[in-house]
Amino acid sequence: MKKYLSVMSVICALAIGFCALGLGGGANPAQNVVAFDPNLPAIEALQVEGVFEGFEDGELHPERFLTRAQFAKILTKAFPDFPHNEALFDFSDIDKTHWAFEYVQIAANSGWLNGFPDGTFRPDDNITYEQAMAIVSRILDIAPYNASYPADYVAAAIEYSVSDGLNCLIGDELNRGEAARVVVNAINSQNGQISRDDSYNSSALFGAPMGAISGGSGLVADQAATVEKTAGFASASGAMGGGSSANIVIPEEYYPPMSDSEEYTKNDENVFKNVLTSPLSTFSIDTDTASYSNLRRFILNGQPIPEGSVRSEELINYFDYAKAQTTEGVPFGVEHTVAPCPWNKNNLLAMLTVSGEELAEPAPSNLVFLIDVSGSMYSRNKLPLVKQSLSLLLNKLGEKDTISIVTYASGTGVALEPTPATDKEKIMAVIDSLRSGGGTAGAGGITLAYEQAEKHKVEGNNRIILCTDGDFNIGISSSGDLEALITEKREKGIFLSVLGFGMGNYKDSKMELLADKGNGNYAYIDTLREAKKVLVDEMPKTIYTIAKDVKIQVEFNPKYASAYRLIGYENRVLNDEDFENDKKDAGELGAGATVTVLYEIVPANGNETSGLKYQTSETVDSDELMTVSIRYKKPDSDESTLQTYPIAYQVSEELSEDFCFASAVAELGMILNKSEYAGSSTYDSVIELAKKGLGSDEYAIRGEFLQLVDLLRYRIDN
Repeated sequence: MKKYLSVMSVICALAIGFCALGLGGGANPAQNVVAFDPNLPAIEALQVEGVFEGFEDGELHPERFLTRAQFAKILTKAFPDFPHNEALFDFSDIDKTHWAFEYVQIAANSGWLNGFPDGTFRPDDNITYEQAMAIVSRILDIAPYNASYPADYVAAAIEYSVSDGLNCLIGDELNRGEAARVVVNAINSQNGQISRDDSYNSSALFGAPMGAISGGSGLVADQAATVEKTAGFASASGAMGGGSSANIVIPEEYYPPMSDSEEYTKNDENVFKNVLTSPLSTFSIDTDTASYSNLRRFILNGQPIPEGSVRSEELINYFDYAKAQTTEGVPFGVEHTVAPCPWNKNNLLAMLTVSGEELAEPAPSNLVFLIDVSGSMYSRNKLPLVKQSLSLLLNKLGEKDTISIVTYASGTGVALEPTPATDKEKIMAVIDSLRSGGGTAGAGGITLAYEQAEKHKVEGNNRIILCTDGDFNIGISSSGDLEALITEKREKGIFLSVLGFGMGNYKDSKMELLADKGNGNYAYIDTLREAKKVLVDEMPKTIYTIAKDVKIQVEFNPKYASAYRLIGYENRVLNDEDFENDKKDAGELGAGATVTVLYEIVPANGNETSGLKYQTSETVDSDELMTVSIRYKKPDSDESTLQTYPIAYQVSEELSEDFCFASAVAELGMILNKSEYAGSSTYDSVIELAKKGLGSDEYAIRGEFLQLVDLLRYRIDN
């Protein structure tokens, strides 16, 4: 059972963000010569509380490595109230004369750490990333029962944000600054923090104390050979409190059994096209991100990754890149980079970035929360997480916005008529009252939600936000019938976005279709932190559309390119003639959203021939590699507008951080999809590229990608 511990009062003040740290009272922290170290605020704050100490030279030295004994001392100071017994651990290499003897004994008695199979503790060995993650996971009791070292502990640390801000791999040694960040992350997690932003505390959000659940994990060793519990020492975790902030309390035995009924659609990957015979590449944009967060779930759970679940463009577009500059009167801008292809040095890789303009002032919103309350939604990562997620969005809405709530199970109903978003208490009372049970009349719920949205339509943003695992089993359930229903309703100016939840019976293919045909976007919510990313940090691009039916058509110049391949977007590819067809549906662009497109390009060899019997090639002399054309409609218009952007042939030798990182994500997508075009791609090359592209990583999501790939590599190799 995963739990949160109650935080000691003196450390509560450390539930802080690293970018805007206030040090308050206490001793003046020692200044460090490594002033640019991103972990310096964490170690300074912990010094104020007496958890970290400076050196004789008056400096904190966050860059110095930390030993196992030193880490034990830090943890006993950071968590002094953790219960422990008084039994004596007899390690052959540390006795009562050792300076850290007392700290090691407390940490061992508390169940945080153990020795090695040979009976040693190795106090002077540097603490490794995976050892630290295992120890802190035991303190927080977040690892699964019978956890396998180190993978399950690293996975738990990633899931609960303990490793946030660390760019470490399994086997790396931690320095003092990184250890300080881990301690603060642990305190944040323990204190109910859901993100890297200290303004989102669970008690403030949900207005209720944490529920009480129980469990324990026993003592687990630091090495795989000694993972069995140590005989004679009781687990200290059984007395700890914690749990979910949702009102529904679901006993663990009610968890549904894992099943293999999840549904995904596999598409054949794009192939190389000859520029002379197929000079145009046409596709609909895609700003969905569900595939990445779903992939994260598979990696953290150690599950096989289903065919069709990895859509490369959604992996790439999960991350933010430098925005292209927009011009007045045009809702987006375009930037590009052309450089050698990382996985095939003989080819080029073109990175196109299409950025939507920011929203000057949000229009009034008429939002209908369409919530699946069927029996399949009872797991903690389904309806309880839906409730918490919607509360985050509610806190971002204003006085111009209204909320309605429609539910469906065996039947459908309007749980809340339109209510000002500022009446949070009334809205949350309805959300908190929801219970799961019954069948899944999804189509009926969608129909009722559209009726509700249309009845209270506003001059502005009208949108349904569907929260479900996608398992429709009453009424219309086939993809074709659902597509027809959504297509009919979207013409009335009401968009449909989909938030997916849960596992086991998850219907990814159905939910992607609903969002696609509903002129909305699709995200998968695996944690409350992901809900904050989608509904708080990225709220404008999630619920405000600035352009609809956005199509991209790229024309390649045979002078410089002989062939090209679009990476991803397989289920978004359009016929060339669809580009000018305003009746052809395409993707939507949200306010401030960025769409990133990668093309692998085979350079021209100078032999301009089509290879056809009745046609010859005549090309216009130009220094352009390609022309990017974008056709779009305003949200309230049925007529499209065309914008064109010529791209000069200029190959960059110095690669930007964004280019490196996007390339790394593309490589991972090709590896997981077993692409025949993966070239020299390996997990090692993905990690190497990603490291070059980490950048400032404000929200620590690029670092998380690095950790996930490393964890995936470890699981495969072991």
